Amino acid sequence: MLLAARSLDHIETLDERALVERTVQRTLERMTRELTSATVWDDAYAATAGEVDAAWADVNFGDYYHRYFGHDLTFAVRRGAVIYASSEGARAPAARIEALRSATAPMIDEVAARAAAARRAGRINLEGVSTASGLFQAADGIYLVAASDVIVEHADLARTQPTEPVVVLTARRVDARFIQGMRGDLGVDGLALTTRARPSQPHVELRDRAGRRVGALAWPARDPGMSLLLRAAPWIGAMFLLLLAASLVLFVWLSRVVASLSAKRQALVVAKEQAEAANVAKTQFLANMSHEIRTPLNGVLGMTQIMALGELPPVQRERLAIVEESSRALLALLSNVLDMARLEAGAVGLREEVFVVEDLVEASCAIFSGAAASGGIALGWDVAEDARGRWRGDPMRLRQVFGNLVANAVKFTEVGSVRVSAARSARGLAFEIADTGVGVAASDLPRLFGTFSQLDDSSTRSHGGSGLGLAICRELVELMGGAISVDSAPGAGSTFRFDVPLTRA
Repeated sequence: MLLAARSLDHIETLDERALVERTVQRTLERMTRELTSATVWDDAYAATAGEVDAAWADVNFGDYYHRYFGHDLTFAVRRGAVIYASSEGARAPAARIEALRSATAPMIDEVAARAAAARRAGRINLEGVSTASGLFQAADGIYLVAASDVIVEHADLARTQPTEPVVVLTARRVDARFIQGMRGDLGVDGLALTTRARPSQPHVELRDRAGRRVGALAWPARDPGMSLLLRAAPWIGAMFLLLLAASLVLFVWLSRVVASLSAKRQALVVAKEQAEAANVAKTQFLANMSHEIRTPLNGVLGMTQIMALGELPPVQRERLAIVEESSRALLALLSNVLDMARLEAGAVGLREEVFVVEDLVEASCAIFSGAAASGGIALGWDVAEDARGRWRGDPMRLRQVFGNLVANAVKFTEVGSVRVSAARSARGLAFEIADTGVGVAASDLPRLFGTFSQLDDSSTRSHGGSGLGLAICRELVELMGGAISVDSAPGAGSTFRFDVPLTRA
């Protein structure tokens, strides 16, 4: 029985060691993927080709890696000199990261050399990206570090604007917050960072990229087998023969239980890693698509501004103004493609600006006036007298909610009208979008505001859409401290109402 208990304890310790080692390695791999999501990018190449665009780097390096991935330090190096540095998401002096830069100098030189060789060989897009990762010890602690060179997506930019390789490094400190996250993910109680663990204590040694020992992750042994054996000790003397047979059965049963728990834990860790990889892929895809679509849209917006400088008849100038307003609204929506993921992660903030409510309502309706007119639908709006004037809030988010609701009202109304109204409420302003469209059955209302929800999910549905509009409306209204609701019946149209707390400016 003693041998069986020690065997079970040994299996448990080996399992925990494997999980801790795998988590450290997977964290480095994930950091590399997170790093390249903003270094394999034409904008990043252009922003660092000459004198670094620090304001651009603040948003797309420092704030991006810290806010969405929890990285502590980020810095960029060219020819061994630091050209940009950030700490905790904010720009920092080069001296702040000097200790880590010095420790990672061999890896920086390695990545820069491989990047230069790739460019000489003509591999100047995604196929030529050079990365590296590892553990490093600096004066202020131990870090998990990933490095990548900044590289273009389209080769023409590198040919027209050649530059020496810029290596970007991002790091996570192995501190109490990082260890606490590992404890929660792996279920290893008492996990802690130590300079040297006792030989008898379960631990995993941390070695830097050169193989030098920099510390250890250690935890107290749980010894489930020995604990069980000690609890059964009083009965062993009196029932030795009976317990001899029972112990064999117990050992087999415990082996199966431990094996089952180990398999479940491994499956949970793998599922978590797959979910994180899928989320990174989704975020990178949305970001890339946003960049790609924003470029031609900026062209449309720029041409409307150029045309507005010329001599135009009043009618055409009014139409051009609607085109420009529509382009600006679409540009704002493209910038918020990632809102759903950021809203779910609690990473979307609100702005405090002064706006005129009747201007906001009129501009939101004007965008869809053409679509309404072409369908023979009367689109009107009204703002109550006590609600008119200047208010303080986030007009961009309000316009986004209006855009989704008015677009749906026009799209699902074939005959009749769409009416938008605003009135004073106890908390601020109450808005209402009423249509005479097809309506929604009572049984479908509970899932109307769900993510990717389509009431008609057949392949022949007559109206398109991603099913994100109403979900984003609900998240944004609730983020502003308000509430949204709908009254609807088949054939009787729908009325969407939302009430948000706003203050008079």
